[in-house]
Amino acid sequence: MGRKTVRKTLLLLTALAALVLTFTACSSGGTEDDASNSPSASSSPDSSGCTGAEATSASCEAAGPGTTVAADSCPSTSPTALEGGVIEGAFVPWCENAIATAYDSGLIPAGAETELTIRETDQGTVLEMQVQGFAADTGYSGVLHSAACGASASDAGPEYVQEDLSENVPAGLALDFTTDADGSADASVTAPWVLPDNGSGKSIVIHSADNRTAGCITIP
Repeated sequence: MGRKTVRKTLLLLTALAALVLTFTACSSGGTEDDASNSPSASSSPDSSGCTGAEATSASCEAAGPGTTVAADSCPSTSPTALEGGVIEGAFVPWCENAIATAYDSGLIPAGAETELTIRETDQGTVLEMQVQGFAADTGYSGVLHSAACGASASDAGPEYVQEDLSENVPAGLALDFTTDADGSADASVTAPWVLPDNGSGKSIVIHSADNRTAGCITIP
């Protein structure tokens, strides 16, 4: 084979190799472009409002049709106090076995929470309450009632009254507080008597300063 023939053969092979490389690169690029424009990769939101990688986030996994109340707000069994007599709950519209019931969403919006502690001492009964998420800069009063909370504020029965007390000793128990700009407040009060173990004093009904019934906390 002559030198010219060998030279032509090498040039032909080089040209073919370059053509193959060019075709491969174009094919790869075309695949990526096609994938980005395919319907399966569309960036339009699904029914949960999540797209692409966002669809695997916790918030998007939780999204969906309907409304779900916090799982522990309406337990299947009657709630019990935590260690130390602490009662915690998130306010929801009334449901069976709920700790905290909201009757007025303008005064106690969805997501508001409370922590209530009842302690008996030698001096009497100490009631402490913390709230978060209430209406801001608003006055409230939490009053001890005889029965547990219900679908209606009247289900809590009358205000609790301790009997057989000496004169000038308060027979009821009330917590007055005013929320700050964030809707939070702490309050405490001590009554010079001990709650009886006869099933009375089962709730704290919360009223606004203008005497609207805002919510209720059941005492387990």
